[in-house]
Amino acid sequence: MKRHLKKVVLAMIAFVLCGVMNVTGSNVSLAATDVETEQTAELEAASTVRHVSARELYHAGDYLYIETSKGVLAYNMKKQTAKYVVKSAVVSGVLVHKGYLYYNLYQDSQMSIYKIKADGSSKPKQICKNGRLGFMKNNRLYYGHSGLCSMKLDGTDKKCHMRVKDGANGTVFYYKGKYFYSVFPYVTESYSVDTKYKHKKKYSAGNKTVCNAFVRAFDDMQYNESLTVRGYQYGTLIKNGKSSNSIYKFGDSYYGKSTGRTSKKKIYQSSKKKVYVLAACPGYIMFAESNQKASYEDGTVKIINVKGKVVATLKKSQK
Repeated sequence: MKRHLKKVVLAMIAFVLCGVMNVTGSNVSLAATDVETEQTAELEAASTVRHVSARELYHAGDYLYIETSKGVLAYNMKKQTAKYVVKSAVVSGVLVHKGYLYYNLYQDSQMSIYKIKADGSSKPKQICKNGRLGFMKNNRLYYGHSGLCSMKLDGTDKKCHMRVKDGANGTVFYYKGKYFYSVFPYVTESYSVDTKYKHKKKYSAGNKTVCNAFVRAFDDMQYNESLTVRGYQYGTLIKNGKSSNSIYKFGDSYYGKSTGRTSKKKIYQSSKKKVYVLAACPGYIMFAESNQKASYEDGTVKIINVKGKVVATLKKSQK
């Protein structure tokens, strides 16, 4: 009986551990990597939204989608091939779901949302004339246009769940049971509603609660020479604003401000003199390295996983 009880207890522990380590979807939390125990709850809360609009880098299956000045480049990590699936200089934000790529185009003084097959084999279809791409939840695409809006994935059944009279295409995000809307939380007012779109609340610019939710809900928050991904900061800054030719993973932080955890871990050491972090998404960091000027155009562009392993090196012909 004791032996049987022991097996049951061990099985339950194994099940719980597997549940913590298992990560589904393409753009989710980093809980499958070396995440500290006390941070797991924060990241799991963010991962309830499986597909979040990203700037510059997005991971889906074998592909990394890279937003450049020419459009959206799809890089196949297995075949090490690259192809432009969207050709435009005004792309702003991408999202991939069930074989389709959703993206924003800034044209005619407004942001339109388009849908195309992720391999670029179909013609682009405009599904929203004016709105900022946000995230997907319950098979609906949420976007910002004078408040919190959503629609079906084919662009029909558009609804406004929270109206804000600012006439802007603000950012919408979801975190810990609340939907948020803000043009930019650090300098503008923000608003939230619960999962039933009730109990609307207004926040002043720079509200700490909103700023924390903002950076944990999104995959790419630029700050100086580092990027924050779901609360983790990756960059070359080491002390007093000085840069190095190494990439570090910093403790939990938002917009360059520490939340109390100050751990730092070197994950990549470059043989070049200069390194510049270009973009990041859960699981991957893209950077340029050079002895002269480190940039997407001039440097050698590499993509590493969160453990520092190089998974892609873009050739000049592939850029």
